[in-house]
Amino acid sequence: CQPTQLRARIDEETRVRVRMSASAHALPSAVRSPASRSSVASPSHRSVRSVARSVMASVPSDDVNAEVDKAAALLSWLAKVTNDPGIESRVALGETRYGRGLVALRNLVPNEVIFNVPWRLVLAEDHDEADASDLPWSALMAARLLEERHANGERTRWIESLPTLVSTPPLEYTDHELAACEDAKAIAEATSTRDAHLAAYETLKPRLDAVECTERDLRWATGALHSRCFTHGPRGTHLAVPGVDMCNHYFAGANAAVAVVTSPEDVQGVAATAEIADVGDGDTDGGTNGDEIFFQLRAGEDGVEQGDEVTISYGPWPNDPFFLYFGFVPEGNPNDAVVLFDEVGDVAACAARLDMMSIAEAGERAAAAAAAWDEEEKNGGGGAPTRMVITREGIDEGVMRAVAALGLDGTDAFNALLEGRCKELLREYPTKLKEDRGLLMSGTLSENEFTSQLYKMSKKEVLLGPLAAAAARQREAGGTIMQV
Repeated sequence: CQPTQLRARIDEETRVRVRMSASAHALPSAVRSPASRSSVASPSHRSVRSVARSVMASVPSDDVNAEVDKAAALLSWLAKVTNDPGIESRVALGETRYGRGLVALRNLVPNEVIFNVPWRLVLAEDHDEADASDLPWSALMAARLLEERHANGERTRWIESLPTLVSTPPLEYTDHELAACEDAKAIAEATSTRDAHLAAYETLKPRLDAVECTERDLRWATGALHSRCFTHGPRGTHLAVPGVDMCNHYFAGANAAVAVVTSPEDVQGVAATAEIADVGDGDTDGGTNGDEIFFQLRAGEDGVEQGDEVTISYGPWPNDPFFLYFGFVPEGNPNDAVVLFDEVGDVAACAARLDMMSIAEAGERAAAAAAAWDEEEKNGGGGAPTRMVITREGIDEGVMRAVAALGLDGTDAFNALLEGRCKELLREYPTKLKEDRGLLMSGTLSENEFTSQLYKMSKKEVLLGPLAAAAARQREAGGTIMQV
């Protein structure tokens, strides 16, 4: 039941990646134009909500104040344990347009090290434990986090600073709130992850009882790790990094990056970024005492201006992992995607429904294409395309390969198939986008329903892209615009 990890690039040279679990939504290579560099507008009507913001809105005010105090104390603790008092002159915790996050207290020069976190403070996945268990990585790490909290270990101050609640579909949404996304695959993955969590609790119950923890504690710790872990190395080792986990996501304008470095000469300057280390998976200190390897947050190539939020990019991925495991939906995500076809047989069946070929022809052509791709794969080729998607920026090249293999040559045939399939998928939704926007603005939705609604609306916008392009072509040609 454990979801497969999507590994999102933050900085090519670091080999450090944000963890995003969304096996049902892993993307093949897509044909895309360069991502837009336009600024993301400040969120209005909660259009972009960070996990931290939803936390602050969902707990009593006294708890909010206590949580803010603990989170604010994290940087003081980090400055102390890293022997770097300059941290508190560079950044502070503040309320930003994305919720709680790090804010620059002064201009940070390009590539300036904001802070280093010694490897001994990084909570890393234990591969020996994982290899000996069939439990999800997050449940195993969550149990260790709770045990460390109970033992008042070195990372306790960080653990206390974690949000009281991380509201994500698998762990916190009701069935009604989850159903509001109207996406069968997302609902199935959330349900599978929820079931895996409950099964993990039963297995881990003796360990949790020993530290006076309940299922609710395990759910809290699991949600916190889902939304905060990076992955690193060839095995995708999950890492929770105190301090760095305060950084919010910004697709187009991330102004900071993360790296793993070894033995920096100056933890406060540019020299600290000099050497990139390849820390071995399963070795939490990289073969050292844990003080020679650092997880580093540094300013980007343009630096960070005083007063700006320090942001990183979680990676060029669709909304699914953000929704399912981070608890928010990025506004205008250029990488959001919808699966058009799972395999070439689906492409052929769609062509038959659109009267582009007979049902018999569809079966014959799909079988011939599949046989040809099987032979191609035996000879070292890529094989048959699967899970073919459309994004805001373009069409999966697999769709083009499938269309050509089925003998549907030419731009007109391709466009007809693409537009027909988008219309089919849009008709599966019980409402139109205009109705969704009205409901979004009605003020009647819970926070979780609101997020599910944003997720659904983005998928519809992706599907409407080819239809808008077709309407524009028809206007240019002076033809009649077809209605969906």
